[in-house]
Amino acid sequence: MAQQKITTFLTFNDQAEEAVNLYCSLFKKSKIVSLSRWGEGGQLPKGTAMSIVFELFGQRFHALNAGPYFTFSNGISLFVTCEKQDEVDMIWDKLSDGGQVLECGWVKDKFGVHWQVIPKILGKYMSDPNKVKSMRVMKALWGMKKLDFAGLEQAYQEDEGMLTVKTTVDAPIAKTWKYWTEPNHIMGWTFASDDWHAPLAENDLKVGGRFKTRMEAKDGSFGFEFGGEYTQVEKHHRIQYRMDDGRMASIVFVEQGGKTHVIETFDPESENPREMQQGGWQAIMDNFKSYVEK
Repeated sequence: MAQQKITTFLTFNDQAEEAVNLYCSLFKKSKIVSLSRWGEGGQLPKGTAMSIVFELFGQRFHALNAGPYFTFSNGISLFVTCEKQDEVDMIWDKLSDGGQVLECGWVKDKFGVHWQVIPKILGKYMSDPNKVKSMRVMKALWGMKKLDFAGLEQAYQEDEGMLTVKTTVDAPIAKTWKYWTEPNHIMGWTFASDDWHAPLAENDLKVGGRFKTRMEAKDGSFGFEFGGEYTQVEKHHRIQYRMDDGRMASIVFVEQGGKTHVIETFDPESENPREMQQGGWQAIMDNFKSYVEK
């Protein structure tokens, strides 16, 4: 490995070895590179770790035990970018064990080192050119301690005037996505009550691809087709589409602890009350949850 030009140096009282072992257990590509110990007549008892060189994600750090002369402050923190909620949960929970939970994604571990455990999507949302969106995300952030992917996603998606429905499915994201997108499963849940059904579903899941679902009352008294075109598809994360009447909708999937949060936002139509529309879409969302979990 080429020598790192700048290395973060952490000075502890006498807990450097315990701290380094914890940090290396949290991150991939982590290891202790070298370790030296205090001998007879040293500043700390013989055998106590003195200097430790270690790597986290391939980045080198240096830890030193030097007695009670140095302390950490929140002026310096280690910033961790996380891909998924489960990663945030794992790192946050282990760092906060014996430490202190702070605001807005900050946590102080039991050794006094400050960390920021941050979802990767936050940077994208905070820098969005739509200042209304970015400020809405900022306000959601201010109300959080451990940062929540689903809450940030919902704040980002909720444009003024749009409606939102959501659920949490007791299933991993791969299964949830499969049941949401495959026609044979779509026919099993895309209706709001037991006296309706969906006898037809077609789905070309790609940008520019079209979808169509036929919903009918079981007694044949009424039915309609719901269709549109996909404008964005990110597998296991996001679907956005334009309905045939021009309205927009998007669905976000966020996995956490083996469960999947599903958040759908949509433009309401003008013929029916907003409360009625939200109730109808939420009933379909609830039906989806029940279908997947059966």
